[in-house]
Amino acid sequence: MVAGSRPVSGVQTTLVVASQKQCNYAVFKPSCYGIIRLSPLLLFHECSMDRFAMASIEKLPSGKFRVKWRTPDNRQNSKAFRAKADADAFRRQIERELEEGLVISNADRKLTVDDYVTRQNGWLATRRWRPSTRDSFDSHWRQHVQPRWGTTPLVAIRPTEVQGWINDLETAGLSASYVETIYRRLVSILRAAQTDGIITRQPVTGLSLPVRTNANQVHVPTPEQVDAMAQAVGERYRPLVWTCATLGLRPAEAVGLTVERIDFLERLVTIDRQLITPSRGQPHFSALKSAQMPSRDLPATPELIDQLAAHLTRYPPVEHDAPKELGGTGRLIFTNNEGRPIRRGGLGYIWNKAAQETSLPNHLRGWHSLRHYAIPRLISAGINPDYVRQFAGHSTLTETLNTYSGWWPSDADDARLVLAEALAATRISPDRQLRRSSRSS
Repeated sequence: MVAGSRPVSGVQTTLVVASQKQCNYAVFKPSCYGIIRLSPLLLFHECSMDRFAMASIEKLPSGKFRVKWRTPDNRQNSKAFRAKADADAFRRQIERELEEGLVISNADRKLTVDDYVTRQNGWLATRRWRPSTRDSFDSHWRQHVQPRWGTTPLVAIRPTEVQGWINDLETAGLSASYVETIYRRLVSILRAAQTDGIITRQPVTGLSLPVRTNANQVHVPTPEQVDAMAQAVGERYRPLVWTCATLGLRPAEAVGLTVERIDFLERLVTIDRQLITPSRGQPHFSALKSAQMPSRDLPATPELIDQLAAHLTRYPPVEHDAPKELGGTGRLIFTNNEGRPIRRGGLGYIWNKAAQETSLPNHLRGWHSLRHYAIPRLISAGINPDYVRQFAGHSTLTETLNTYSGWWPSDADDARLVLAEALAATRISPDRQLRRSSRSS
């Protein structure tokens, strides 16, 4: 590709392609004779970029000036102005936005949140989630996100509208943590849309979320309430209540407990997997929630060991397959009335029915509240905080301290005693220090 022997600059100079073979080996390399060699691919790229990064102005018969430009989907757009100065200013703005990638296609302008999330090979289809995570998103999407934002174009979402939606969720009586969870669902969708170039700016930054007070986050049932629930769920599920309450297990960890994970002689229970029960598909074992805490050994009380032994006598364990990396086949201790794994929906039904019979307060929501029966009692007893972290299966001590911040005992009295002893060790009372300072002045 030759541009003459005179000095040349840029790609605006007339270029002549001599042959395909001559142009394939060089990429915009000036020779010592002023010859520029340019591959056809680079030339096409430069021309394509100029085509979409440039706007033009034409004068209409009416006397107005029309600015024309093309969006990334190769569709022409135009806008007319009365004054040429206004048209020229708009042209420069459009060119700058084209260059920075701030101009979106006409098709993307009409793309709704529902279409973006649910279309074939769309956002939802490309998520690499666990089945339980997908079920959780589906619930949040159907109940809260889709009814409000499903028909709204992505480019039409405004921060004030999102803030109003957050306020409405809080007014509806949803907890601060649940409102934040739903809000994060919308955030993840909009961030992906921005990455895909569908929207140019985030409409969910700088918003105000409901205040989460950690002390009010954890509601601990009383011994009487736990015993009432244990009686109300019936004989088959009574040991399940006490297992969750005394070992601080998450519901999926409890229903996934197998005979092989219990040392009846040493009274130790190993928690290294959970049972996932997706709404679509078969129940299966999975790793624990925290990758930093893949397993933990928990001390079981003699009473709990006796209850589990008696339960296995009445209700023989059911064999359930699992991959080798998750411990292989296990014999489930807790099953439903049909002798099958207890699914999440069935577990909720058992709890709600018993909670209604015992008039359990609404703030004690589900089996997870039993987990909060054991852990705060360890804290109140002065157990080492790091052991409490391991017992709870938290990945960091910060998570434990934040979750149960309202339950750590006050050390004010101990601190007062230590400071008094330190002051006494100087053998100078505060009154004597005051008299000494007065004489020196």
